[in-house]
Amino acid sequence: MARVLVAGRIHPSGMAVLEAEDGLEVEVVTDPGAALPIDRLREADALLIRYGVLTAEQAAAMPRLKVVSRHGVGCDNLPVEALTLRGIPVTTVGPVNSVSVAEQVMAMLLTLVKRIGPYDAAVRGGNWAIRDTLAVGEVAGRRLLLLGFGRIGREVARRALAFDMEVIAFDPYVDAAAIASAGCRAVRDWRAVLPEIDALSLHLPAGPDTHGLVGVGELSAMKPTAILVNAARGGMVDEVALHAALTGRMAAGGAALDCFVAEPPTQDLPLLKLPNVVLSPHSAALSLEAAERMAVVAARNVVAGLAQRLDPALVFNRKSLEAAGHGL
Repeated sequence: MARVLVAGRIHPSGMAVLEAEDGLEVEVVTDPGAALPIDRLREADALLIRYGVLTAEQAAAMPRLKVVSRHGVGCDNLPVEALTLRGIPVTTVGPVNSVSVAEQVMAMLLTLVKRIGPYDAAVRGGNWAIRDTLAVGEVAGRRLLLLGFGRIGREVARRALAFDMEVIAFDPYVDAAAIASAGCRAVRDWRAVLPEIDALSLHLPAGPDTHGLVGVGELSAMKPTAILVNAARGGMVDEVALHAALTGRMAAGGAALDCFVAEPPTQDLPLLKLPNVVLSPHSAALSLEAAERMAVVAARNVVAGLAQRLDPALVFNRKSLEAAGHGL
């Protein structure tokens, strides 16, 4: 009997995949704030993790572990290097949440440009005359810079182009010709084009190279009316510098934040008080449709991992495993 520990409640369709598999004993830790129980970790052959953090010490105490299935695409809550050394594959759900995140990026960008929040409040408050301020803008003709042109970046580009935006993309791992074939302009130095863009959207993985990626220097180079969108990972944006910019030279601009350095953010975070900031609770990937797809793929990865028949495209540490001589 193989034992599966599920950290965080997942969609019933994903649970159904696990429960339909003969020879699996499944236990769910439903409290997202609870520490992973060490006694259950020791007994687990597979871990499907949505919430929480698996430390290197916890992983080392899991002698039976054969696969870690991430309910998502980011693995910054996992000791990937330590798992790789043991030959344990770490899987993700692939492109199943790309559409949801891309739609959220466009929705938040449009919310800022079209002044949805202030205009809604004005109508509710009896200020019909706000219409005469002509504060609403159009995204058509504006220039959007995408940092990252993977699955999500491409979906954002498609939607932005449909709104007649000009899209510039930076991704050192994507050929310029591929970016051009998608109707976008590739750049090698994204910081050099900051003065000419109207919006910046982040779509890079979290890591040492992207921590604090957008700070004082980058914000100072952007237009006073520019908009920053972060639906990737918290920590990529210097929140102190962003607050200073949005209350200073970029007061006519704005920011759309789906993720934060600390999650959930404390209620005294200054960014939460600004009228030119749109917020969501790291939910860009959590549409009902995407949540079901993520749960199903994450569950299938558990089953496939235990049977040693994983889809290599969904193995986050595949290259490192192969370099270390570990097969899938």
